[in-house]
Amino acid sequence: MNDCNDMEWQTWQHLPLKERSRLPSCSGIYVVADINDFVWYVGQAANLRIRWTGKGHHRYPQLIRSYRKLSHQIYWKLCPVDQLDIQERYYIERFAPELNGCKVKTYLPKNTKQSVVDRELKRLLRILSRQTLLFPIIRSIVAGEFHDEAGTRHIVILTSQNDYMILANSARKRSRQIKSAWDSCKIYSGRDEETYYPQTIPVYTTTGYTIEFVEAVEILRFLEENLDVYERCVGSIELFGVQMRMLLDLSILDMVLIEEEYSFVIDGKKTLKDGAYLNYVKHRLKPLEGI
Repeated sequence: MNDCNDMEWQTWQHLPLKERSRLPSCSGIYVVADINDFVWYVGQAANLRIRWTGKGHHRYPQLIRSYRKLSHQIYWKLCPVDQLDIQERYYIERFAPELNGCKVKTYLPKNTKQSVVDRELKRLLRILSRQTLLFPIIRSIVAGEFHDEAGTRHIVILTSQNDYMILANSARKRSRQIKSAWDSCKIYSGRDEETYYPQTIPVYTTTGYTIEFVEAVEILRFLEENLDVYERCVGSIELFGVQMRMLLDLSILDMVLIEEEYSFVIDGKKTLKDGAYLNYVKHRLKPLEGI
């Protein structure tokens, strides 16, 4: 799976939903996305124009109700009929659309600030919960949670550097709500600020929660290579409606040697890795309870 460009559909030909009658009469894959770059649906059609003629599409009643606010666009890519099934499955997996696989409703959630923020977080967690060729067993894992002085719950998710592009793409979306939900925290993890540059941790904030994405490829690799430990220490949890893997036994964080610094020095200062923060915060973590 190539997640380095999970917004490829933006380069496809497209039309506003209300101009669907102008679609070409040919076979292809289509994506319905809104003004916030949120993908709602991925599908296929032997004839794109006929598929969207009038109100015949089964998702049209849902989408048109929020068209004035969300300005849905239909993006399409031409595809031979004999490749439609394969391509559709590929793009559903890649774009993690909201409506594929769920029941047909007569309305969409209101486009409030919080619903936009929550939907984007749910999309990201869906992607991070899927396996890849590099991580066929475990791609990311919830390490645990802690509370800050203000009482906000911080949820720490361990991931790999390969997925940071997905997070960066999300932070660059046109939606002001999504952009404001993202922040980059510079943390020294108890180190001397005169000696070290901080590491930067991407965080995503929704009501009452701050999600921290920490690179910890050593932990993921260790679990991939030690299935007995994996079976003993890893469980699952529903996080914001998405099934994800979580650590049941946090002692595993002490079993793995995690690199804390880069080998190079810039202007006399060392640069910290995310591992420094994980080692710094791990003693505050406790297993996550359901959300």
